[in-house]
Amino acid sequence: MLTIKPVSEAGFASMADEWQACLEVSDANPLFMSWPWLYSWWETWSQILGMELVLLGVFDQRDELVGIGPFCRRVLMTPAGIRVARLYMIGNAWRLAPTVRTEYYGIIARRGFEHPVRAALVSALEQLEWDELICSDVPVDQLENLTTGGVNEQRGYRIIRRTDDTGIRIDTSGAFDDWLGGLGKHTRLKAYNRRAYLKKQGELAFLDHNQCRDGDFFERLNAFHMNRWGKPAFDGEALRFHRLFLERLHLCGGESAMSVILYNERCVSVLYDLVVRGCRYNLQAGYEEGFDAKVSLGYLHLGFAIESAFNHGTTSAYDLLAGTGKKQFYKSHFHGEPVHFSTFQVVRSPLLKALYRIQAASPPLIARAFSRRVGL
Repeated sequence: MLTIKPVSEAGFASMADEWQACLEVSDANPLFMSWPWLYSWWETWSQILGMELVLLGVFDQRDELVGIGPFCRRVLMTPAGIRVARLYMIGNAWRLAPTVRTEYYGIIARRGFEHPVRAALVSALEQLEWDELICSDVPVDQLENLTTGGVNEQRGYRIIRRTDDTGIRIDTSGAFDDWLGGLGKHTRLKAYNRRAYLKKQGELAFLDHNQCRDGDFFERLNAFHMNRWGKPAFDGEALRFHRLFLERLHLCGGESAMSVILYNERCVSVLYDLVVRGCRYNLQAGYEEGFDAKVSLGYLHLGFAIESAFNHGTTSAYDLLAGTGKKQFYKSHFHGEPVHFSTFQVVRSPLLKALYRIQAASPPLIARAFSRRVGL
């Protein structure tokens, strides 16, 4: 028999060791479902967004933590005056405000306890006050887990798929040359062969970021983004989040892998990677716009980083995560396995279910006007 216990904010702040012990014997993502990531998100955005913590711990008969349901709640009023109690999963703020992107989302369950933990959490959620639950960037198999766990139309819920996205994950357990040989010729040229072109004209170096030599990493990253996109990669709260998270990264067994490309001793590209439990994650990149018409610095830097992951004895994957490029889905060129994510709503309010049915049955222009008017 399992017991559900709500966790207070003070409990959340002090449970890093217990959380990580549970996570490490689960199949949940070791970066995005870690205590450092989710608590840093909560500390950064919870008060700004007016969130109420709904963190559920699942305990066995020995009072050991075997599962975690990381939720939060916000009650809002739509422009039409409809009160909506919305549950979110900690780490996302769908349609509220831009925060960092938390991928691979799901509940945490100790291996061997997956089914009872899921059932216990679904039962606990049914006792809470909420009109809809927002699940963002969830691996597609987690939707099936929810429906088999009792969150389905037979129990009175309506599930609405909102967006789907794809990431790319590269297996780096083999030989780098084999992976390189499997790339298309244009990708291989941009990610690897252009090294020779640059070395003929100057000094090319791929190095770990050094604060004394290269300055503040995030300042450099933001400067590149301002030139390319007209806005920083991380500002305000997002910058605070990443600095907080990096201070706690060691608690989930991770290490930063920030790197730079120097050309003739000038920094022309930066890459923000993290290595956690054998996987290297690519979070962000920035580079000098208009560097050389023959060179794609983004591809070139990723080629160096992926080679580094292949050569690192304990790293078995390089994860490019979800998201597209400025003009194309460039990540698909890197010869990795696609990872599919879904963002969806679980609706149980009869009024909201009726309104969403009207929205879905309306022509696109009318549906958009209806959404703005009602505020859904």
